[in-house]
Formats: sequence, structure tokens, C-alpha cells
Amino acid sequence: MEQQGYIVDIVDKKTAKLKMQRHSACASCGKCATTSEKKDIIVEVDNTIGAQVGDRVKVNMETVNVLKAAAIVYILPLIFLLAGTIATYFLLDSISFNGNVELLSGIIGLSLMLLAFVILKKNDKKFRDSREYIPIVTEVVLKCGSEIKL
Repeated sequence: MEQQGYIVDIVDKKTAKLKMQRHSACASCGKCATTSEKKDIIVEVDNTIGAQVGDRVKVNMETVNVLKAAAIVYILPLIFLLAGTIATYFLLDSISFNGNVELLSGIIGLSLMLLAFVILKKNDKKFRDSREYIPIVTEVVLKCGSEIKL
């Protein structure tokens, strides 16, 4: 997935903040500082080519990584919810539990889904440090101050 945007801040030697229009594929992955009303987002990018603040750049993130990130964020909690609910239901049913099996199964499923979110949040720094799931600046399209004035 390739997009363009403007460098708005340099975080460190390898990382910058990029302002770009939100793409439908990454609208709510959670890595961007945005509200649902805005069309522009600010996202951290791998800036090993040394783009400067104000430069218009191309960024690329492999589609495989976008899909893996989406699977981790959306599918993992869903798996925890379904597995917890279904496994608890059948376990309680097999031991002839006299209480409300459906309610208890739902509560345990929701609790496991919450646990999945806690695990994801706890490992967020590890995902960031791997740099596998952040876009990479591939090219400076327009240097800051080199715009053509008419």
C-alpha cells in the first residue's frame, strides 16, 4: 500500500511523523492519532532516508503487514471471545451445571476478550520496536521550500 504525505515532525534518527489522508484500509487500526471526523491522520513512519519537516514523501507498507496488523488487532480478540464462550458453555453443560450456563459463558468469553486487549496493549511497545508494522518512507517527492510559485 503506497501513499503520500508531509513530514510534520522528526522523532529521532529513524522515525518521523507524517500527515496524510486516511486510507479506508487503515481507517481505525489504532496506530494513528486521529478522530473519526478528520480526513487527515498523523502516523509514525520509518524515516531512514532522512526526509525533513515539510517534505512531501511517498510511504509504503506491504499489504501483507497491513493484513497481519489487522488480524492481530481485530481477529485475536474475536477468537478469545468465541473460544471462551463456546468452551465454557460446553464445559459447564458437560458437568451439568445448575446455574445460568449462557450468562456465565458470555461473561467468561467477554473477560477473555478483555484479556486479549490487555495482552495487545502490553505488547504494543514490542510491535513498535519491531518496525514491521509501520510505513517506510521510500522517496522524497517534493523538498520543503522547492514548491513552484505562480
